[in-house]
Amino acid sequence: MKRFLSFFFVSCLVVAVCVGGAYAYDEVDVADGGSIMGHVIWKGGALPKFDSLKVQKNQDVCGNEKPSEALIVGKDGGVKFAVGYIDGIEKGKKIVRGKSTLLTQKNCVFGPHVFTIVKGTDLEVLNSDPVLHNVNTAISGIQLFNKGQPNKDTTITIKVRKLGQVDVICDSHTNMRSYFSIFDHPYHATTDENGVFTIDNIPPGKYTIKVWHESWKVTGKDDDGRLIYDKPVELSQEVTVSAKGTAHVNFELK
Repeated sequence: MKRFLSFFFVSCLVVAVCVGGAYAYDEVDVADGGSIMGHVIWKGGALPKFDSLKVQKNQDVCGNEKPSEALIVGKDGGVKFAVGYIDGIEKGKKIVRGKSTLLTQKNCVFGPHVFTIVKGTDLEVLNSDPVLHNVNTAISGIQLFNKGQPNKDTTITIKVRKLGQVDVICDSHTNMRSYFSIFDHPYHATTDENGVFTIDNIPPGKYTIKVWHESWKVTGKDDDGRLIYDKPVELSQEVTVSAKGTAHVNFELK
C-alpha cells in the first residue's frame, strides 16, 4: 500500500510539473531581442458585400444602422482587426501590469472591434452613451462576465482572470459585437488599417506565429436577430527571429 501511495504521489507530482510547465511564462530580461512584422492580406478575390446592421433600439442615439466590421480590407488588400501572436512562448519580456485596456461603447458601437489583453491585467469598459448597455462576454459559449452600464460616462473595471478567445455582445443592441483575446504573455498584436502587426523584443529563436480572424461568412441569425458567423479563421507559420533583426511573415485570408 505504501509503495502504491508513493508511486501515486510521484506520478501526480510529475504530471503537475509537466502540465504547469507547459503553460508557465517566465519574465526575463531580453538581450538583443528581435521583432516579427506580420502582414495579413485579402486573397479571396472580389470582396463580399455586407448589409448594414440594423439598429433595433434607441435609434435616436444610435442611428438606424451601422456598417459591418466583420471584414475590413484596405486599399492595398491589408485586413484590419486580425490578431497575430506567438504560440506557446515560454519566456520573454516583462508584462506591463499597471496599464489597463479600454473598451468603449459609443454611438452603440464597441471600440475597438478586436483587441488583445494579458491575463491578470484590468479591462476598463466605458459607456459614453445616454442609454443602457451591457458587456456580455463568453469563451466557447461559457459566460465570462456580464456587466450592465445604465448611465452615461460611467466606467467599470474587470480583472481578467481567464485565457481564451472572448466574444462580446450587448444584449440591448444586436448590432454591437466585439472580440478580444486573452494571453498569458505579451507577444500579441492586432492588425492596423494596412493589415500590419508588429511584435517586438522577442528572444532570438524559432517560433510559431499564428493569426486569428473572426470570420465574415454569415451562417444564420440567433433568436434575437443577431448574425451568426462561421468558425474563426486560424493560420499558422514557423518563423526564425534573429538577434536585433526583424522577421517578415505574410498571411493570406481567402
